[in-house]
Amino acid sequence: MKPAQQFICKKCKALANVQTYEQTLDGVIYCRCEYCGAKNQVVWIDLSASQPGLLPVKRLLR
Repeated sequence: MKPAQQFICKKCKALANVQTYEQTLDGVIYCRCEYCGAKNQVVWIDLSASQPGLLPVKRLLR
């Protein structure tokens, strides 16, 4: 079953599925784009992986 949450990558502009949430040492939550591998900082919305939604992206992380 694919995750229902998605985001639009700031680097390649593709609509990507959220595979997993990751967190930096300073607490920034991000998702990696499944197409280009870019780290997109997403706005954390407390939904389960099965609840649909398009997550807003704040910025790209280096």
